[in-house]
Amino acid sequence: MPVTSTYSSSGSRYIQPSASQFSKSSFSDRVYYSPLLNSTKTSSFRNSSLYRNSTTTSLRNTSSYVSNIRNTALCGAEIYQRYSLSTYKPAASVSSRITQLSLAYSGRFPKANSVSSSLQTSITDSSEEKLHNSRSKLQSRINLNKQQISPQKNEREDDQYPNKESSPSSARHIKPSFNYERCTEFNDSLRNTREGLCGLWNIGNTCFMNSMIQCLSHTRELTSFLRGLSSSERGTSKDHLILAEYTKLIKNMWSGTQRSINPSDLKYAFSSKHRMYSGSAQQDAQEFLRFFLDSLHGALNAAIKRDTLSEIDDDMNNKDKADMLWEWYSKAENSMIKDLFVGQLRSTLKCTFCNMESTMFDPFWDLSLPLPSSSSRCKLENCLEMFIKEEIMDGIDQPTCSNCDTRRKCTKRLTIERFPRYLVIHLKRFSEARWSKLTNIVEFPTKNRALNLQPYASEDISGPIYYSLYGISNHMGSTAGGHYVAVCKHPQTQQWNEFNDNYVTEAFERNLVTSNAYVLFYERT
Repeated sequence: MPVTSTYSSSGSRYIQPSASQFSKSSFSDRVYYSPLLNSTKTSSFRNSSLYRNSTTTSLRNTSSYVSNIRNTALCGAEIYQRYSLSTYKPAASVSSRITQLSLAYSGRFPKANSVSSSLQTSITDSSEEKLHNSRSKLQSRINLNKQQISPQKNEREDDQYPNKESSPSSARHIKPSFNYERCTEFNDSLRNTREGLCGLWNIGNTCFMNSMIQCLSHTRELTSFLRGLSSSERGTSKDHLILAEYTKLIKNMWSGTQRSINPSDLKYAFSSKHRMYSGSAQQDAQEFLRFFLDSLHGALNAAIKRDTLSEIDDDMNNKDKADMLWEWYSKAENSMIKDLFVGQLRSTLKCTFCNMESTMFDPFWDLSLPLPSSSSRCKLENCLEMFIKEEIMDGIDQPTCSNCDTRRKCTKRLTIERFPRYLVIHLKRFSEARWSKLTNIVEFPTKNRALNLQPYASEDISGPIYYSLYGISNHMGSTAGGHYVAVCKHPQTQQWNEFNDNYVTEAFERNLVTSNAYVLFYERT
């Protein structure tokens, strides 16, 4: 059964195979990790599709099949953490190294017996003669260092300490001179560069959620607002629960101490309101983004009630009409989310019979741009031109002309009246007609202030309107199954990074434009 987006305007359609083909527990968009499987078990999987068919999977010990699936649910994140923790051997601390040097300089170096024992353990195949030579050479070097360093040290002490009783050498101890303040500053700067570079575990086909969360996490003003917000729930509704869990997740992701985090609490809170996300089926990332932003907006909305809208005169100036409708909308939808992501579109209808124009204004949360089906490569500007291209409304789509007082053939044209602070562009890759995915390479601007949207603005807006790219949600695969990966620019270091579930790797700007780009995030600059 095809799963169609609730928002018909987005045009997104995600096609899922029938449940009769596959068993419920066999859906996965990640490869099973072989170290979790015992050597006595054999398994075979199809590599042609991201869905695994249960009929092609054979396990000798079927009683432990469910436990194997449960162990692999973390998609390797637990294995990665256990391996990194078990193999991590910290270097000797600065204080211990200084103590060793002080002992060597003062003549209290470990005795020959301890040296010989350490050499015996480290060089198991050496003979007694080689061991004796090594020990004598080491002792001679120690004596030479003592002879060279001691006079210089005593000269410095004579100048600094006239009284020998107060000299540090009398106590056979040297105070290490270490700048702890400088070390703290270095650790803080290192932690700042690690902030936000945190992966998210795939807890069952949740790559669509992980990619959107990473892009929203790199939305600078939203993350800064949530990091200063209290993690406690601001209300009792489900939207407030989603906001509280997302705030906790953002604070952990930007703490600079986490490599990867399990987002199960956020998914549970979100699926409690939207039941379609309670399972482990694959979902459309752009549709999830709309539901998620709507929940955050509902929790942060400070409006009490919506006022009734007075009748709008068609003869009113378009600029005044746009301002009046935006003010009315802002009174009912007053939140941080609206201030960052919502813009305004102008829709102009023109009657082909009497040439009368009627203008209406509507808010938008993202722009769903069509892709040309005849070209394998195009530019983002071509998609924007197709979006605002004049459309003929005829037949059953004919609107009623207020001047003619009957249904007439009309033309419709869209322009952008009000630009949001953060613009989300959705490329409509999933074709409704053919139930297939369009693999066009859309060349979108990647540099700072490279996207100018002034040609697509209403005539009342003048001057350039620049946007800078900071996030991409890529979809690899087809309508039958796929995988989402996010590529985001760090707001502090300006470095691009790829977020593939719990794995975070460095990315490069020259490799950003691919045929997998699905949702683009731009910031107005």
